[in-house]
Amino acid sequence: MLPWIILASVLVFVIAAASIGSVSGSLAERPRRSVYDLEEAVEFVAERLPDDLTARLSYDDVRAVLSAHCDYLADKGVASSATADDIGTELLLVPDDEPLAWILGRLESASVRLADEDVATVLAVEERYYRAIGAIGGQVEGPADPAPG
Repeated sequence: MLPWIILASVLVFVIAAASIGSVSGSLAERPRRSVYDLEEAVEFVAERLPDDLTARLSYDDVRAVLSAHCDYLADKGVASSATADDIGTELLLVPDDEPLAWILGRLESASVRLADEDVATVLAVEERYYRAIGAIGGQVEGPADPAPG
């Protein structure tokens, strides 16, 4: 009877180890998911704004800018409130001034009056939040320019 118990125990251990190893391996291959928490982002950004800007902007102003930016990213298909499976995988090119213009338009339609440079500063500080949560990694080198110099 004892040999069967030992054999069954070893068999259970081998099956469990193989299952855990398989799941761990597949999770290790997936990119780490970054979760954007709006309230955490508001706190992070507000604490790091320049002193002259904190005198002019309230937490509600910062929240309005960040919320509009989240809406912009969702509209472009690079962010989702559900799962990463909802996000497209194709390359997305955005002109440098497009997000700022879109956000300023959204704020204006919501009757939030902020100076353009204040909104730009909030967005620049927000980029530090993205880096802190792992949503933005290091810069990737592009391919060599095929055009002769």
